[in-house]
Amino acid sequence: MTKLAWACWLLALAARFLAATDPGRVESLYARGLYPRIAFALASLVGGLPFSLAEALFLGASLAALVAVVRFLGRLRRGPDRRRTLLSGLGGTVAALGPVYLAFLLLWGFNYQRQPFAASVGLDTRPARAEELEALCRRLLAEADERRQTAAQDAHGVMRLEGGLASAVARLGPGFEAASGRHALLAGPAAPAKPVGLSMALSYLGISGVFSPFTGEPNVNTTLPDPELPFVIAHETAHQRGIAREDEANYVASLACRLHPDADFRYSGSLLASIHALAALRSISPEAVAELSRSRSDPVRRDLVALQAWSDRYRTPLRSLGEAVNDGYLRSQGQRDGVRSYGRMVDLLIAEQRAEHTP
Repeated sequence: MTKLAWACWLLALAARFLAATDPGRVESLYARGLYPRIAFALASLVGGLPFSLAEALFLGASLAALVAVVRFLGRLRRGPDRRRTLLSGLGGTVAALGPVYLAFLLLWGFNYQRQPFAASVGLDTRPARAEELEALCRRLLAEADERRQTAAQDAHGVMRLEGGLASAVARLGPGFEAASGRHALLAGPAAPAKPVGLSMALSYLGISGVFSPFTGEPNVNTTLPDPELPFVIAHETAHQRGIAREDEANYVASLACRLHPDADFRYSGSLLASIHALAALRSISPEAVAELSRSRSDPVRRDLVALQAWSDRYRTPLRSLGEAVNDGYLRSQGQRDGVRSYGRMVDLLIAEQRAEHTP
């Protein structure tokens, strides 16, 4: 079994290397060929479950790993050659991850090696000029202010989702239908996002949602403030549609929300896009950001305060750990900017703006 496990490592690494050399072929054979069939199969098998199978499997695997560690430590204490036992145990653990990594690549991971979304849909992502970025910010802030006016709010004046999280999950479909009408590669099977029972732990780690490639389930942190939830649901669903890179998933989430027929989705997409756009503009013109931020309407300001309050409530050293792990994972998958890649969705928003203004 150990030899087979190491063979899986060799096969996985070789396939990953070859895939990285030919994104176009990955796009045609895997991303638009094999993967949609995998996504459909997983959605059919798992989508109807009222709970997150991924979370259940994670808990089971964590318990099994804990038992294995305890047993290994016992053998280590009793063994005559501790160094040999330790090296053997570590080698066996690494080898056992080979089949897991190969399964990850086959079930979803090759989507990291597909060609860029912009190239697939014909968007121009050359570096933005300062005036383009400022124009984008003004447009997104105006959209957010306008769409906030028709969104429901709670007793504290913070935007409220009609029907809560369950309703938002059920209502996501029309947004992706509209997005796939614009870009056909976003079409895919319905795979409802699942609430995470361990959402408190995700919050302390600074994680808003997780996509499980092994079960095809988008998973959502239920503690998030309502203004952010539609965007996060759409982001994890973008991963389920084969959009692996974080900047692209953020853009697709924004697009699906902004094209949605419901006010709360449209507002969430514009609000989160405006936050990322202002962050990009801040490095060029802090004065323009200050001016634009002052123009926010009072209802939007209350929502932003709620988002910051959530962040402050769960800010602990664990968040740095969560960000470091996520950063390492993203870099290992070829996203050289790591967690900073989330904000690069602005490049795609600029490209969309250019396309809309091209005769």
